[in-house]
Formats: sequence, structure tokens, C-alpha cells
Amino acid sequence: MKTSLSAFALVLVCGGGHAAPATVSEPANASLTSLPAVQLGGWQIGPQSTRYSSQDTDHRIDARLIHSSRYRQQFGLDAGWLVTDQWALGLNLAAGRTGDFRDLVGNLVYTPVPGWHGRLSLGRLQSTDPYAFASGTAEARVRQDAWLAGLVRASPDAGPLGDLRWAVYGARAHVPTLAPVVIQGQAGNLLQASSDPRRLSAGQLLGADMGVGWHPWATTRLDLALGGERTRYPMADGSQIATTRLVSRAGWQQDLDACRRIGLSLASTAASTSGGISWDTGRWTLGVSRTLHAASAADTRLSLAWRLPLDGEVGPATSGSRCALPPLRGSNALSRLQLVSQRPVQLPQAVLARVDRSLQPQALASIDTSLVAPGYGIAIVGGQLVFTLERPAQGLVEIRTLENGATVPNVGVNGQPFLLLAGDRVTIPLDNVPSPGPGQQLTYEADFASVAPVIVMRISFTVKGR
Repeated sequence: MKTSLSAFALVLVCGGGHAAPATVSEPANASLTSLPAVQLGGWQIGPQSTRYSSQDTDHRIDARLIHSSRYRQQFGLDAGWLVTDQWALGLNLAAGRTGDFRDLVGNLVYTPVPGWHGRLSLGRLQSTDPYAFASGTAEARVRQDAWLAGLVRASPDAGPLGDLRWAVYGARAHVPTLAPVVIQGQAGNLLQASSDPRRLSAGQLLGADMGVGWHPWATTRLDLALGGERTRYPMADGSQIATTRLVSRAGWQQDLDACRRIGLSLASTAASTSGGISWDTGRWTLGVSRTLHAASAADTRLSLAWRLPLDGEVGPATSGSRCALPPLRGSNALSRLQLVSQRPVQLPQAVLARVDRSLQPQALASIDTSLVAPGYGIAIVGGQLVFTLERPAQGLVEIRTLENGATVPNVGVNGQPFLLLAGDRVTIPLDNVPSPGPGQQLTYEADFASVAPVIVMRISFTVKGR
């Protein structure tokens, strides 16, 4: 399908014939003008001129560079194709090396009758972000799927009321499973070790909105959308953090002349609050935006976009200017092309993930350092409880618990040795310590024997249930 939106003409004028007497009423090259013109694709070859005219408006590609305060440099691409009079396909892509950022959205638009457009968008977002756990900040890669289904009534040719838009949409994050980290602390004489589960909660979003475009003047467009969103973060203990709130979006675009346009946008949703300003001139667009995310760090973006000149002019052929912008209110084809090539504003641009605070660090062991005999040392290193004996030992005599006086085997919960002896060092992996049960505790004593002279060295530590 070809629809006239822009045109580019190259004219080569060829002179012919000799000067004719003043009494001759016909031009000297009249015989040439009677020859028919030949059309070859976009080229029209005639007897006096050769013209190239490109009026294809069935595809659009915008390339952009983005500098993000969270993800640094990114490259973006927005593309759309009018496949038939009814079907259109689009793609939105953004990628950056920092934070392993990937954002991909595919768009499909179906036009059963002129002026009515059904749309479907599917997206996949991926980013690596820092999360503040109890054991310290750590990075995690989170993926997120999103979708949108909507209906658009394109704006009529006249009147202040523009297009009407309805949409329902959703998103769901997929978080990784992180390994627990052992953390240590000391309060007075009590040396404590605990395990931080480091769990992330995968957020879910469901929303719906309705928008309207309004043209109070030919050079002005106002957009307003209202709706509702609900976000939900399920926690490991069965609880959840849920937020339901009103969603509002507003936009303003103003043409200063045929080549320059300024735009403002504001949005308040359950997942973020954002604002931005843009400046269009010809094929170039400069934009600045600031987004405050509810569950992650804020993001400030500076973007520079360039519309690839694949098909002649940027603006309509009637504008008379090669730098002219696409009109604020366009034809049916232009409406479809803009709709399918733009990333849906409803889809989140940050993953919905947050630290699960319902799981607190679990106590592994506690040692009263005041009970450590002179000449002995004790420390927690890399998730292991390390005792330093008075002198090197030859072997383990026995392990027992003070609560019931029972002797226990030197085997931990994972089947590996409970205590590891190497010279004068006794190592106890804390993730291998048996748990006595919630609210319970066991105090272990272990005796080690040395030779020359023969002495027995004893260590003790208390394990709290979890």
C-alpha cells in the first residue's frame, strides 16, 4: 500500500532545438514534447526532464542514542512497517552494555475498517541492578515479560476531538535464586553468625486505561489518559505488598513552525512517576526524562534520535520543506505507522523486583568469647567458624552436647564432616551445622588430643534453632 505523505523531486532540464523565428507560434522542440514519458519505478523519464519521486510511507525507522544514569550508554531502534491495508508490524529495541540492559517490544496493529485499529504488544525486559540485602548490596539479573492489548479510534480529519484509546496491559518479573550469604556480628562478648537468604520478590502488574487526543489548534496536540493499576509483590511468608492506585498520563506537543516541535509529558503510575521534555527539528529529536521508580533507583535519561531518510522527505509533500515534521494529525496510514512504531507508554521500563524483607537472617551459631580459654582464638571467616587451638592436635576425641550429655557423630547436615581439623585450626562450616529446631539451642563441646606432651584441648559453641 502506498500513501502520499512526502515527495522528493530531482529535475534535469534538457535543452533542444534551435531558436525559431518570432513568427512561429509553436516552440522549436514541439516534436519532443509529443513523446510519451517512461516510468521506471520511482523514475519518470520524459523528453525534457527526468524526475525521481519517492512517496512511500509504508515504513519508518528511528535510531537513537540514550545516556541513562542507571545503565549508561544505550542504543535504541524504533521501526514500523505497513504490511497490507489491514496489517502493520513494529519493533522497539533498546540495549546497553552497562547493567546488561535489554528491552524488546514487538507490536502488531490490525485495521478492520479505516479509522479503527486493534493493537497487540509483547515485550521482554532484562536488566542487572543492585539490591540492598541484609548482608550487603549485590547485583542480580531480572527478566520481565509484558503485554498490552488495545483499541484505537483514529482522529477524524476535522474538529478538536482527536483519537480515542483503550488498553489493558500487564507485566510479570522473573527473579533468580541467589545463594545465602553468612554474615557475622558481635555484641559484647557474644560472637554471632547468621545466614542471609537473599530472596527477591517478583512483582506483577495489571492495569487498564483510556486516553484521548485533543487538537484545540492545528499546531497543538494535547493527550490525556486515566486508568488504574495494581502491583503485587508476593513474599516468602505468604504475605504480599500490594498497591492499587489511579494512573494518569498527560502530554503536550506544539509545532513552532514546519521544522520545529516541542513536547512535554508527565505520568504517574503504580510503578513509577516520570516527566520529560522533547525537541524535534527535522529528522532529529532530543529528549530528557526523569523517572522515579517505586521499587528501584531513579533513572535520568538523555536521548538523541534520528529518523532514517529511507523514503524521501520527512514531512508531507505539500509542506514545501524538506525538514518538515510528520503532522500532529495525519492520515489513516500515518496513524497506523505511528501507532505500530512507538513503544507503548503503559509497559514498565524497569523490572518489578524488590528485596523480600519477610525473611530475616537466620541465626547459625553464637559463641561467648569470654569463655574461650587463654591461648585459644576464635573467628568467623567466609561462612566458617574457625577455632585456633593452643597447639596442633593429632585428632578428635569426641563431640557431645551439654544439654543431654550425648555423644554425637562428626557428621553435618550435608553429610560432610561437622568439624575439620588441620594442625591447630578447627573449622566448622556454618551451613553444615544441624539445627536444634525453632526456639531451641544446643551447646557443643569438642575435645582434641595432642602428643608430646599429651593434653586434651576443648572448644565449645552454641547453635540456635532456626
